[in-house]
Amino acid sequence: MHQLFRLVLGQKDLSRAGDLFSLDDSEIEDSLTEALEQIKIISSSSDYQTNNNDQAVVEICITRITTAIRETESIEKHAKALVGLWDSCLEHNLRPFGKDEDTPHAKIASDIMSCILQNYNRPPVMALAIPIAVKFLHRGNKELCRNMSNYLSLAAITKADLLADHTEVIVKSILQGNTMLLRVLPAVYEKQPQPINRHLTELLALMSQLEQPEQYHLLRLLHVAAKKKQLEVVQKCIPFLIGHLKDSTHNDIILNILIEIAGYEPVTLNGFLPMLKEIGERFPYLIGQMARIYGAVGHVDEERARSCLTYLVSQLANMEHSFHHILLLEIKGITDTFSSILGPQSRDIFRMSNSFTAIAKLLTRQLENAKAGSGRQEGQMSLTPTL
Repeated sequence: MHQLFRLVLGQKDLSRAGDLFSLDDSEIEDSLTEALEQIKIISSSSDYQTNNNDQAVVEICITRITTAIRETESIEKHAKALVGLWDSCLEHNLRPFGKDEDTPHAKIASDIMSCILQNYNRPPVMALAIPIAVKFLHRGNKELCRNMSNYLSLAAITKADLLADHTEVIVKSILQGNTMLLRVLPAVYEKQPQPINRHLTELLALMSQLEQPEQYHLLRLLHVAAKKKQLEVVQKCIPFLIGHLKDSTHNDIILNILIEIAGYEPVTLNGFLPMLKEIGERFPYLIGQMARIYGAVGHVDEERARSCLTYLVSQLANMEHSFHHILLLEIKGITDTFSSILGPQSRDIFRMSNSFTAIAKLLTRQLENAKAGSGRQEGQMSLTPTL
């Protein structure tokens, strides 16, 4: 260890601590691990929390060490000692004394945290740090917890697998009010869905208490979950999603989730079609997405096909939106699957006119004929409509 570090830490000489900043980073870099280990001994002493001199020495030395680590880019070399000191803080009280007054060990933890977790893109450092970082989430220091959550969110972007082992701890922290960590869940869900699925009902109950960005992250989680095609999860999600469709802030992403579900479990949405129809009437710009859901449900069986076609054709005649091509594709998809509904003229209907209104009239007439005839085609429609 450099002799100045040895003097300052060995004798806890506050008067010389400032001189550490007169040394070049390269001159002290080899001493940093040993210095960190000495700081750990000092900060673990029984009188540290009441010894202002020792606290000041430690604070100055940590600042000098973390600066040197950043400047020399030697975090991987000293990560073990740095994380070891960080971990030792967990053995002490971290709750603020009074209003926003950190304890001595909370100050050490905070000073070290940024030095470690700013390296979220370095897997060897994160492998050491994350198991310790998540322990700070339940130690009663809101500021420390908030800052930790920010860094963990960054870590989730690059190394979600390291966080996945701690999914249960993260979920419990969210349920205790640390909602900032919601942004981590979509990334870890891919690796560890079960802890999240167990608490999904509780997580959904938070929605009304969340800020808009946090609501978005919760919905992103549901989109990831929907792609996993787990029926139990889907059944929990659908009533929640339908209930929030009236919120124009999020109805676009909600419909995208419902479209995902409709792709493999369309029957689960059948009972919600009247509500979806109402939402489409209120927000015409969503009709294109509504059409895809109705189209999916319409493929379940012929009874649902007829019901969904009635809605899709009515929207095809509506000139107050611009989704006619999507509607026509969904209508054609259903009638191709259940060809008996329109009979042999169906292809001619779709080819004969560039007028969506004209096609809608023909389709409406044919659907009415089919219904009146109870499946027996009556009154062949004329292929020359009155426009």
